[in-house]
Amino acid sequence: MDRLFRGESMSYLFGFKGRVNRAKIWLFILVTLAWEIAIGLVAVFGLSWTRYAHELQSMAHAEPGPPIGAPMPWPDPIGGIGLVAVGVIGLLVLLYFVALLAVYTKRLHDRNKSAWWLLPFVFIPWGLSVFYLAAAPNVFAMSPFFGPLGIGPGSAHIIGTILGLWAFIELFFFRGTAGENRFGPDPLA
Repeated sequence: MDRLFRGESMSYLFGFKGRVNRAKIWLFILVTLAWEIAIGLVAVFGLSWTRYAHELQSMAHAEPGPPIGAPMPWPDPIGGIGLVAVGVIGLLVLLYFVALLAVYTKRLHDRNKSAWWLLPFVFIPWGLSVFYLAAAPNVFAMSPFFGPLGIGPGSAHIIGTILGLWAFIELFFFRGTAGENRFGPDPLA
């Protein structure tokens, strides 16, 4: 347990050199779960949820219901503790993002691939998800194709899903390179 709080765990989560095997990337799922619980606890105890609960209740009882694409109410970070909670949540999300990139990079290294593979495995699916979510309330969302590139929210969602599935299979199920490769020694050796 002492190793966990020294350099080894920090290198596992925030170092971009070396390799990790499939077991360590599956372990990252548990780390992610702990991170999400921490973010949830900070949000529950640090933000003002009364306005949020009231808005949700009024939306549920509204006739005929909220308009499609209506913005979702969010808790107000009123007061000093709310602003601190927003800051802590922002920091935890940023640290999670860096850890995700580090662990994925090392797993790609284990597959003998460079970190450039983060583009189709992480950044392009996230970008397509943002495009899909931004276009969803739009009237053009009903059409599968629009815009200068001919890509619509439906096709962006499909492409992002395919890339995400490919990344999941590649990173979580395929065995790493046996023996030493250009990124370091075999983590199973």
